[in-house]
Amino acid sequence: MGSPDTESATVGQVLCVVVRTAAARVTGTETAALDDEPDGVHQHRTAVRRLRSVLAGFRAHLDEAATNRLRVEFAVWGQQLGLVRDTEVRADVAAAAIDELDLVDPDVWRRLVDDERDEYGRAHARLRHLWDEPRARARRAALREFAADVPLTGEPDTDAADVRAVVRDEVRRVRRAANRSDGSIESLHAVRKAGRRLRYVAEALSDAAPELFGEDCAEFAEAGEAIHDVFGNHRDVLVFLEQLQLTRARAGRAGERVESYDLLVSRAQQRVGEFASELGDVLKRVGAAMPDQ
Repeated sequence: MGSPDTESATVGQVLCVVVRTAAARVTGTETAALDDEPDGVHQHRTAVRRLRSVLAGFRAHLDEAATNRLRVEFAVWGQQLGLVRDTEVRADVAAAAIDELDLVDPDVWRRLVDDERDEYGRAHARLRHLWDEPRARARRAALREFAADVPLTGEPDTDAADVRAVVRDEVRRVRRAANRSDGSIESLHAVRKAGRRLRYVAEALSDAAPELFGEDCAEFAEAGEAIHDVFGNHRDVLVFLEQLQLTRARAGRAGERVESYDLLVSRAQQRVGEFASELGDVLKRVGAAMPDQ
């Protein structure tokens, strides 16, 4: 999967490297995820997201039917990974928030951290079971076949520089998502996903042909990463805030003290405001990277 020669690189050569690199990342992170190694599920989920972003971003150059089938299958697997990873994130965010405020409340820790970590164990066991089902085996086989013989369309022998248009399309996608955002979790998540895809598409081109795309794509990748990170942190706090309010109600009905929940809610609301001030700044980085598009 070495980089194609810059002097004569074609669209087809670059895309073969892009697809095979993304596929190798998915395969290479499976074992750590299934063995529940530290950060294993997160890294594998990220690899799956990279693959789906690459397939979506370069879909105009790939066979539509084969690409869509693969994207759908890995969307299902990504959702299954998400159920595991989101539980892990909820527990980690709660533990960090409790530690930050130096709260000593065993009932709060049990509900927000221990219960989530117990659910993580159950969710991970289900994930291992799903990985060994016939559909999962067929999905992995389909990925191997797709990567071995990348189904290119259009004019794969044209100059590789032509795929720069894909990055411009992704920048426009980020801007459209930002313009439609109304501040809700769903609309902010749409901006985050657009930023994530911009990052992965730009990084894929830069990695595949660094001398040809590295300098051009670096700013886009950094802008996409900033959007993904800041909007992701913002969303995590919003989700945690919702979780706090629901858990507080359950604790109150059980006769437990709720003062610690009130402190956590107040701090989470403060953090939402802090992140909100950063959202506009990171979006400006996209415009700065491509001011004339």
